[in-house]
Amino acid sequence: MSDQRTTITMLALGVLIALALIAFGGAGGGFGSPELTRRFAARPPDPSDPPFDLPRIGVPQAPPDLLRALEEVQTRLSEGRTAAALTPTAIGPRAEVHVSGMRRNGDQIIVSGSVRNAGNRDLIIPPGAFVFRDSRGVRYTTGTSSSVTLAPGEMTTFEFTVPLPPDRGLTLIFDLPPDPPLEQTLTLEVVE
Repeated sequence: MSDQRTTITMLALGVLIALALIAFGGAGGGFGSPELTRRFAARPPDPSDPPFDLPRIGVPQAPPDLLRALEEVQTRLSEGRTAAALTPTAIGPRAEVHVSGMRRNGDQIIVSGSVRNAGNRDLIIPPGAFVFRDSRGVRYTTGTSSSVTLAPGEMTTFEFTVPLPPDRGLTLIFDLPPDPPLEQTLTLEVVE
């Protein structure tokens, strides 16, 4: 009788653990991990790329408050701490993109945030919807093949790794035609 109770207890415990793992795994990537996780690679500027305002500013043009904010961002990033984006949120007809923070890890910058379906229909986010552009015109794209579908009002998190040299400015572009691209300046390169 004791062996039977032990077997039943172990079976019940196994079922509970399996259900817990299924619940965590099915709830948006599991254990708080971002659903959209991608590594980006640099691509040299292409003459056919549409015109783009590079994320850089000259010292004579910059207001002192902006220079102080940029210095704070660069200091936090150089120390490996999380820094706030200069433009944390962008809202379009169908999507809202929020950058919650960025941090440097060696020659890479890790950008974290979320995207929410702001429309009234399912929103399919293809792999190439997110692109980065630095202050030298270099594009950073990803070759991953998965997409994410969000129901109206639904949100998912992201974490993107970009091989960005220190002291360069960076812009995040969320491009989901036919909507106009959403551009968020994360940091600026200060030029003398």
